Amino acid sequence: MARSVKAMLAFLVFSGLAGVSQARTPTSKAEAIIAASKRATGGTAWNKPQGCFEQGTHADGAISYRTRFRLFGYGMRIDSERGDTSRSMGFNGKASWLAAGDGKVDVRSDPASLREGIVTNYLSINGFFFPDRFPARFKYLREVREAGKRLHVIEITPQGGRPFEAWFDSRTHLIQRVVDRHGASPTTVEAGDYRKVGDFTIAFKLNVLGRDGAVADKGTVTSFHCGPIESTIFDPPLPR
Repeated sequence: MARSVKAMLAFLVFSGLAGVSQARTPTSKAEAIIAASKRATGGTAWNKPQGCFEQGTHADGAISYRTRFRLFGYGMRIDSERGDTSRSMGFNGKASWLAAGDGKVDVRSDPASLREGIVTNYLSINGFFFPDRFPARFKYLREVREAGKRLHVIEITPQGGRPFEAWFDSRTHLIQRVVDRHGASPTTVEAGDYRKVGDFTIAFKLNVLGRDGAVADKGTVTSFHCGPIESTIFDPPLPR
């Protein structure tokens, strides 16, 4: 998960022209917990925008990023800068790509790259809030008590992707942690500092933990909004 770790950190958190999707009645404990989380962070307001836009930093502020996501189908793009170096990466549902400042574009559509692209993109938009748009399997694993909190652990497997764990606070219904045990490098991302932004509640702090539990990277969101979005920005750019 070498490429998707940074992507997950940059955009775990996340008017449109598309219509409101029909609400589903939860059919399992896992789906009920996810539905409660959606209500706690914006409810049906999430159903309206075409996409969302986020800006922030990570690597203790050394890297600035701008991310854009579709909410009605797979599509994401991250543009980042570190000093004089810039790069872009994205996924359009058919291929993932990476463009460096030298004009070269690496496009990958092999099964492994597609699987990683789906998982990363699914996490970036909280795809579990939209089971009709982004099919997935949900499995309730266990309850964990930690630091005075009671957390529900759910295994989520996006269609075409691979499983990861999402940990939800039973009181606030907010997602606290994502654990990826099946990537190239097992990774944990902790979310915090939730704030209200318009109709939505999002995490402004995202910490990536290493194998030893120590913080390996810190992310901070500086701005977030949703609205119309041009889908062609998610396609690989032409090499220069």
